[in-house]
Amino acid sequence: MNPIDIDELIRILPTLIRENDTVKGAIITALSGVVATKEDIKELILQMDKRFEAVDKRFEAMQQQMDKRFDAMQQQMDKRFDAMQQQMDKRFTKVETILNEIRQTIGRPFEQFGRNIVTRILNAEGFKNITITPIKLPDLKHAMGPGSTEVEIDGLNQNPPVIVEITSILREHSEIDWFIKKKQFIESHYNRKFRGFFIAASTECSSDQIVNIAVLLRENNSELINL
Repeated sequence: MNPIDIDELIRILPTLIRENDTVKGAIITALSGVVATKEDIKELILQMDKRFEAVDKRFEAMQQQMDKRFDAMQQQMDKRFDAMQQQMDKRFTKVETILNEIRQTIGRPFEQFGRNIVTRILNAEGFKNITITPIKLPDLKHAMGPGSTEVEIDGLNQNPPVIVEITSILREHSEIDWFIKKKQFIESHYNRKFRGFFIAASTECSSDQIVNIAVLLRENNSELINL
């Protein structure tokens, strides 16, 4: 078989295809096994779709695994945070308990000191053998407020009728308003007028506020003793 001159074949092939049906048919027949038909293209697209679907399923599976891992990590973090929060709450509770114990330890002697001051004032005025004691009275009608069920008095004596309020620091004018309301409650309870003493170890109020407080107390038959 003689070798084919490729260059010569390329040169004359277009002419042969146009002019010779036999050559054209032979070329088409030869190419029919190589060139993709419409069916081939459809099958190729179908196979590609299947591959993409498989890739999507793998991606979804990976995404689900990642979501599960993140959920597990989040749950572990939440548990650790809750445990830390509980430990902090316990510590704050212990600190608050200790502080309350300190306040009570310091507060009791100071309250007694305040009651002793009023006792000495009354002794100087001629009232002898006076005993001023703390007392709690039921507030069944909620006279002191919607949530009130009991009224605590730092110091009380009925002969002469005296009510005492004692605080370590006088911070706000509202404390005086509350004392006056408490005094009115006592007067209604015993159906008689009481003399009031408001005793503060120190104050955060300004000089003008102290003056206004003293005037208000005097208008309500009470005195301010600012130590």
